[in-house]
Amino acid sequence: MIKKTLLTLTTLLLLGCNAQTSAERYFSRAHMVVYVDFEKWKEGRVCSELRFQCLPESQDKAITETPLENGLDSFELTPETEEKFQKIVKQWQKDYDEYHSKAHPKGEEEPMLISDLDKKFFDKVEEKRFLEEMESDLEKEFPGFWRDTPKAVRYRWIQHAMYKAKELGYNSKKPNGIVELCARIGLNFDKDPKYKEIKEFITLPHAISRGYVFSACHYIDYTVFNKTHDKFGTKYTDWYFREISGYLPAPKRPLPRLGE
Repeated sequence: MIKKTLLTLTTLLLLGCNAQTSAERYFSRAHMVVYVDFEKWKEGRVCSELRFQCLPESQDKAITETPLENGLDSFELTPETEEKFQKIVKQWQKDYDEYHSKAHPKGEEEPMLISDLDKKFFDKVEEKRFLEEMESDLEKEFPGFWRDTPKAVRYRWIQHAMYKAKELGYNSKKPNGIVELCARIGLNFDKDPKYKEIKEFITLPHAISRGYVFSACHYIDYTVFNKTHDKFGTKYTDWYFREISGYLPAPKRPLPRLGE
């Protein structure tokens, strides 16, 4: 009877240890770092709202008054611009197809199938489209984010966010989540000690391919803004945040378990 009781107690203790290990697996470094919450988030900001004018860099003239590269401030996506762009794309595709429809000596270098002038125009259209797309997406995600901020300033800030993306190893010509993250925690989050873990997390060797920057955005939404679902309506759970295991501080409020 005594042996049976001891065996039962030992089993329960082991199960308890395993359960604790399992529970801590999601945030194994929680005791080593500070929590990211609303009070810490608003430190160093101009105001405590989630909008552009509350970001520290909104007061930085080097960002708000420096013109965009490649003359993009005055470059407009007019119907005429779009028509010219489509003509270039069609001619480019036609020349490409014609060249590859013929046999060529092995090792021959493929010629430039678009003129330098057309390539510059093409790139300007792509860049301006990107800026407009990101500006619109931020307003949809955070209604009132821009308020009365001039369009030129909005685009300049987004371009600086893409410079930050390049610094951190991300593609500075494609949407990658860095703009969304900077909208939440500022352009210079990588130099702020309270976001040290976030910077380390989004610059892990496999972070870009796995979209960790988006996980960081969701983490901020849950811990700072107390959101319970992402913008697509998916509920935040321990399973949802499984990829941040061991990298980011545990939220102050417990995460619901998958299925609850």
